[in-house]
Amino acid sequence: MDPVDVMLIVALGAATVVSGVAVWALRESVASMRSIRRTSDEVRERAVPLLDKLDVTVDAANVELLRIDAIITTLEDATERVSSASGTISGIVNVPSEVFSDVLSRLRRGRSQRRRTESSVDTPDEDQTVHTPDQGATPDVVSRTMEEA
Repeated sequence: MDPVDVMLIVALGAATVVSGVAVWALRESVASMRSIRRTSDEVRERAVPLLDKLDVTVDAANVELLRIDAIITTLEDATERVSSASGTISGIVNVPSEVFSDVLSRLRRGRSQRRRTESSVDTPDEDQTVHTPDQGATPDVVSRTMEEA
């Protein structure tokens, strides 16, 4: 045998092995493709109903959120009304005390102005003692006590 014949036999054996490996790889890839197809069919069969259920659940949650939003809006409106009513009632209740306070302050100012005019007109005699706020109880002390209360 020639070396060329030996080489042809070796090449023919190698081609046979490579062809066998190619056939085996083709068979494995076809089996993998079938397995992938079966798996994708199962996922599709299971996923579609799950997606439908998810869609229904999301719609129900959306309806509940809209209901809660309506409740919150109603509460906000009620809160605004209560706040407005509270402001009105507070104004009504505070008017008498403000009027009383205003009248009282006017009376105090009038009294103090009258005392100033009376004290500027009256001149103390040698017998009389002039009481200043530092020396003791005068009507000013009484009025200051009323102001502090």
